[in-house]
Amino acid sequence: MLLVPTIALLIGAVFLLNKKTADAISLSIIASIVTVWGISYYLYKLPEPFFSLRVLTSINYLCLAIAAMAQFYFSLIYTNRISWMNNRTRWMHNTAMIFFFLAPAILQFAFWTEPLRSIFFIGENSIGKQLNSIYIISILLACNVFLIDTFARKPSIHFFRSGTIIIGALLPLLSRVSTIFGVSTETDILLSMVSFSLALIGFSYGIFNRHSIETTPITRDLVVEGMDDGWMVVDHRNRVIDLNTAAEEMIGLSHEKIYGESIDQILTDWPNILNSTKGNKEIEMRRSVKSKKDWRYLNIRISKLTDQSDADFGHLILWRDITGRKLANDARQRARDELFVLLNAVSSAASRSINLEEFLSESSYQIVYSFRSQAVAIFLTEEGDGSPARLTLKSQFGLAPDHNKIIKQESIAATIYKWLMHNEGNHPLIVDKFNDSIDVTANLNKLGFDCAVLIPLIISTEHENTVIGCICLGRNENITYSEDEVVRLTTISNQIATLIDNNRRRQFAIALSERQRLLRDLHDSVSQKLYGLVALTEAAQAGMEAGSEIAPLQVLTRIGENARQAVKEMRLFLYEMQPVDLNDGLVSSLHHRLAAVEGRADIKARLLADENIQLTKDKEIALYYIAQEALNNILRHAHAKNVSIGLKQTRQNVILTITDDGRGFDIKKIDQGGLGLPNMKERAIQANGKYKITSAPGAGTKISVTVGRKE
Repeated sequence: MLLVPTIALLIGAVFLLNKKTADAISLSIIASIVTVWGISYYLYKLPEPFFSLRVLTSINYLCLAIAAMAQFYFSLIYTNRISWMNNRTRWMHNTAMIFFFLAPAILQFAFWTEPLRSIFFIGENSIGKQLNSIYIISILLACNVFLIDTFARKPSIHFFRSGTIIIGALLPLLSRVSTIFGVSTETDILLSMVSFSLALIGFSYGIFNRHSIETTPITRDLVVEGMDDGWMVVDHRNRVIDLNTAAEEMIGLSHEKIYGESIDQILTDWPNILNSTKGNKEIEMRRSVKSKKDWRYLNIRISKLTDQSDADFGHLILWRDITGRKLANDARQRARDELFVLLNAVSSAASRSINLEEFLSESSYQIVYSFRSQAVAIFLTEEGDGSPARLTLKSQFGLAPDHNKIIKQESIAATIYKWLMHNEGNHPLIVDKFNDSIDVTANLNKLGFDCAVLIPLIISTEHENTVIGCICLGRNENITYSEDEVVRLTTISNQIATLIDNNRRRQFAIALSERQRLLRDLHDSVSQKLYGLVALTEAAQAGMEAGSEIAPLQVLTRIGENARQAVKEMRLFLYEMQPVDLNDGLVSSLHHRLAAVEGRADIKARLLADENIQLTKDKEIALYYIAQEALNNILRHAHAKNVSIGLKQTRQNVILTITDDGRGFDIKKIDQGGLGLPNMKERAIQANGKYKITSAPGAGTKISVTVGRKE
């Protein structure tokens, strides 16, 4: 007697342990009900029963209803008419199942309440018993219809493989039909217990049968209705005859309102949508529509439907929602455009900036606003003479005064430098308040950031990557830097690192070139004059020791002339080492030159200039360097006592003249490769000016340059 409920209990336990199966709950309920039936029947059959026949009958009614409902629920889930995974409605919502329990509840109420019990439950074929049987049969019949309908859509071989499930569902139905003709309560319990036990065995075998293609049948209707893509079928008169749920959502109308209507009346925003398919079997287009929440972007494909004789009988319209892909592509395109603009801004800053500090300052301004940050700091590595390399703050933007003092502390630069040296992959680092795994995080938290990111500045060469610094960005809002932002920041940091390296190389090349020029100028001018002084002094000394007749006054005069010339060239050399600043104007710069060099070299110099001379900056620079080259020649070669510079402004031109009373030279015999004359002529040509030189031996020299006032 207890064998059947024991087997049912074991099967139920297996299903409970295997909750991944959609039908585990319903089959476990059937197993539990069979167990209750068996135990109740066993207790009733004891020599001294635990309860009366009336209680046994009530248990039987209740177990029948619950078992039938569990089997019905199993059929709904198994045939995908209710989705057990996400509670999406396919055929019936889970909450609707509650109403099926109203009949058993009313039945139990009537069974235990007088005089209802006397009216409906007296006799073997009472009205209440017959109504309960009809109710149970209806539920079991619906269960069988769902299962047979599902399997009938499959190939015949699959239908027969699933035969145990269909037979299992039929057995409780047949047992209930037999009770209509009148059986005792005990017989009713035995038939119900055995039929549901066999049904449970059939269901279990069908689900776990390895020869079965699918554990849970997947029907075409399920797939079509569950598609995210919308589809619509129209006949040859362009009337809508079918569509799925996704199409209803995209169009914004229900199936009842669309069915049988002309597509031109439904899709008023897309007039003559089907006319574009004339002459084509298939056409694809993209459209955007305004939904209840936002714009949706659709990919629309229209295909002609033809019969076996290749005659058109309608169209199939497929809508694919590409909103997510469209928005993602637009976001990526905006990010690329922003990155391109930022790279151009950084490159432009490098070309405009006078020095590295100005470039880093402007780059910091561009970065902090492009990445929605509140502050940015740029650190660069420096190597001292014999001292180890260290990190130095070179630029910051957006920090409060108190935080500015903090970030300048050596401890912060030291911890960042330590992180850079131990960062083998040179990867960026994203930190926040709640990440104290490394020392650098604790130091950055002192700056009041909710989150920050550190991007190494890396120079990539053929053989290795060299870290030259780090960019630190911080936000005061708790929004972590995204992976896309870090990628763009890395690209920008690589560009900045390359520009910094180019600037350093250029400065080094300029310094090396300037050092070589200074060495050459020292050798050609001052060192030659000093060497001449030494030679003249040693010659005079040797002559005096040999008793030769030497005029001391003449020797001292020559020594004095050479010494004065050496002093002149040394002053010129020192002046040329100073940077030229033309911000105060051409006249002021020429005054400064004459006072610093000619005024200290025993040369009487004067500058005669008209007031309010108006020239472009480029032409002022050209005239200054022409005047400087001419004055250098006078100082080194002319032995002049007086120099005069004139700046005269006419209505259209500005005329520069440099005149000296030196020894002059023959223009026809002069070496055009020396004295800087070609340089002066070249500068005059570049300024769209006219260059003229007048000189004769013993008559001094006059240089005249005329440039236009306008561009």
